[in-house]
Amino acid sequence: MKKYVGFYVGGEKYIIPIEKSREVLRMLPYLEIPHSQDFVEGVVNLRGEIIPVINMRKKFGIDESDDSGKYLIIVEIENKKFGLRIDRIIGVVDVEEKNILSPDQFGEIKKDYIQYVVKQEKDILICLLPEKIWES
Repeated sequence: MKKYVGFYVGGEKYIIPIEKSREVLRMLPYLEIPHSQDFVEGVVNLRGEIIPVINMRKKFGIDESDDSGKYLIIVEIENKKFGLRIDRIIGVVDVEEKNILSPDQFGEIKKDYIQYVVKQEKDILICLLPEKIWES
């Protein structure tokens, strides 16, 4: 069984591998960076460390709402940290190998950030590749 951090962006449920997440916290005040990509919210000062923040609603083309972007997941990939601004936290999610499905099974969906899809009881969770979110 693998462990993931589960969260919402819009009404959809996503997960990322727990070993890539460092912490989850309420959204911090941020400094906007002029002329950055539109999905880059800005940077936050987290205990003296400056960390860029990606607004996941903007990244996925989802409209902002009153309850959007209240939390921040700090991700670390190859000694680089960045934050994912998300709507709500689900918590730690356990996934069994038998419930992991290839995104290819779903036809012509955009798979740029998707590692795989997880089927759990009545839910479908999308496992994201945080490193691809940052790169693109």
